[in-house]
Amino acid sequence: MRRVMSVLSGAAIATAAFAGLSPAAEAHGAGSCVSAADATYQHTFDGPGGTATITALMPLCDGESQDFSLVSYTAPKKSYAVPQFAYDAQTARIDAGTRSVSLHVAVPGCFTQVDTVFGAAVLNEITGNDTRYGNAKLGSSSGLGSHSSGRAAWYNGGDGVCSPSPAVSFSTDCDGVLHIHLTNAANAGVDAVFVTGGERIRVKAGQAADRTDHSGRPVTVRDNSFRTSIGTPSKPADCPTPTTPTTTPTTAPATAPTTAPTSVPTSAPTSAPTSAPTTAPVSSPSAGAAPTGPAPVSPSASGGVLVTPTAGATTPGGDLALTGSNAGTLGLYATGLLLVGGGLVVAGRQARKRRFTA
Repeated sequence: MRRVMSVLSGAAIATAAFAGLSPAAEAHGAGSCVSAADATYQHTFDGPGGTATITALMPLCDGESQDFSLVSYTAPKKSYAVPQFAYDAQTARIDAGTRSVSLHVAVPGCFTQVDTVFGAAVLNEITGNDTRYGNAKLGSSSGLGSHSSGRAAWYNGGDGVCSPSPAVSFSTDCDGVLHIHLTNAANAGVDAVFVTGGERIRVKAGQAADRTDHSGRPVTVRDNSFRTSIGTPSKPADCPTPTTPTTTPTTAPATAPTTAPTSVPTSAPTSAPTSAPTTAPVSSPSAGAAPTGPAPVSPSASGGVLVTPTAGATTPGGDLALTGSNAGTLGLYATGLLLVGGGLVVAGRQARKRRFTA
């Protein structure tokens, strides 16, 4: 029994290897899904109508995807010829959640070519063998295109020469924005097609389209008359010259103080000396001897005047302080002298009276 199981297991492994199951398919269970590289499709195609439908025969596994594109061109002849210019295009994707897609494009009313291809890379111009889809077209006998079964998914046909009449003009405003004006003449036989900045713009006869560019760099526009136009931003000469704004300071400079000091000295020092010394040495007369002259008055004598020096007065023989004087001080000096003089007069009279009565 163990030998039989080993034989059956080996047969299963050999069968899987022969079938070429991908790792993605093994991860989801054999036969439940396929990778994009292993996927196969079937398609339908209508060249003159500009439609195609593509369906995956097995679901794609998670994380797997495949793009498909349908493109129409204006062409110089009914059969294959170059140059061709892309007229319209659409791209769609099949993945784990989308098993079938339908594509539709506008087909020009003149000589044309329509291609259905694997991938999202659309050629804006076909100019020779180096710019062709080759075996990427669905229904090819070999290469990637052979992974989809169905009729050849490309078409050459139409009637009449394609005669678009595209025109491009540029202007720049005073802000440096480049304005792109695209037109197609009213007598044009087919829509004009413009390609700029990765965008394809189709303009019907007698109509116009506008775009703007803020990059400040030259802009290139290619149209289906195979002409290239380049616009370079250049401001008009009549743009107003920018002026530098002049502003007045909002704060005035600091001003000098407008008030004088609140107090100033109003008087000179009052500490000048106010009087001379008021007492002289007193000696007692000897017995029987009469005084030889008037004796100075004692501070305690009846009718005497006591004058005490104010602060700052000097002692006898000393120098007077140089403190300056004013009218008030002089008045004090005069009053003091008058008082001293009056005291001396009174003292003299008292002395005489004692002399005569002694």
